[in-house]
Amino acid sequence: MTASIPLARGDEARPRSDETGTAQMPSDRAVQCAVGTLMATTPATAREAERILSAAAARASLPETILAAAVLDAARGIPVPARAERALRQAIRTARTPEPTPSSGPYLLPLREDTEKALGRFFETRLRLTAAPADLEARGAFEDSLFTLCVLMGRPCAAEALHEAVQYTES
Repeated sequence: MTASIPLARGDEARPRSDETGTAQMPSDRAVQCAVGTLMATTPATAREAERILSAAAARASLPETILAAAVLDAARGIPVPARAERALRQAIRTARTPEPTPSSGPYLLPLREDTEKALGRFFETRLRLTAAPADLEARGAFEDSLFTLCVLMGRPCAAEALHEAVQYTES
């Protein structure tokens, strides 16, 4: 029999024991506690944690209450079924993966000459940084050139901005 820590004061938060001697928590309370656990361990907002729990339950073909109990068991160090653990890991991985941004959008593109200049500056600063990795000025110039590409191409990710700038100048 596992010992449990009460989550709040009063008997409503204490797990109930069933006839097998294992601790059972009311299902709605278990879901709330599992959402809180996911919020703390993922980290995620309450809405994201609820989506993760729902997606994992659907993926594992289990009711949310059963998966919530598995999340709470895992937090207590009790082994959980592999199917539930795999489904939960996949749901968390999916929630953490950012949605892809469209490669072409309804935004204005910069002048091709400006993009070529920014790319040239990027490649120059990259060579300079490669030659002297400890040079703080070289690192600053490299980061500035990356930032310029991000702003110019309207992308938050430097790799995406670089890729799109190269594609734009080659087309």
